Amino acid sequence: MKIGDQLATRLHDRFMKPIGFRKKAHTYSREHGEYGEHYNIQGSAWNSVDVPWTFYFNCGISFPDLPVKSPGVGMWKYHAHTRLTRFDKAAPAQYEITEGNLDEVVDQLGTSILKCVGYFQKAHGVLRQSYLDNRYDAGFPYDPQNKIC
Repeated sequence: MKIGDQLATRLHDRFMKPIGFRKKAHTYSREHGEYGEHYNIQGSAWNSVDVPWTFYFNCGISFPDLPVKSPGVGMWKYHAHTRLTRFDKAAPAQYEITEGNLDEVVDQLGTSILKCVGYFQKAHGVLRQSYLDNRYDAGFPYDPQNKIC
């Protein structure tokens, strides 16, 4: 199994599945009625079969009762998405994994993801309204209460 696939499976088994996320390839999703949350492992375009394997981690939110203004594919099919560093300043902009640090990176990601999960839980209404009002901060719906963890 490729190391990126190992990462996706371990992250799902340890953190995502126990809290109700379903996995499709390298994307995890969970619906809450008023909003959905989506997380994605995005491998670098420069990766090869060699290690370390470089990736970015994206977080997205969707609102099932609203049409997406500019729909696309991947994370672009959701209402808004951004990198994990927006929600956890300690998270690196990009990750590099090897067999030797895979479990450590999974644990680090899991901790950061839980911060984002908490943020979406608290701020989904504000983010929805900012989306409707076309109010953004660096391409993500504006949060005037700055509830970022």
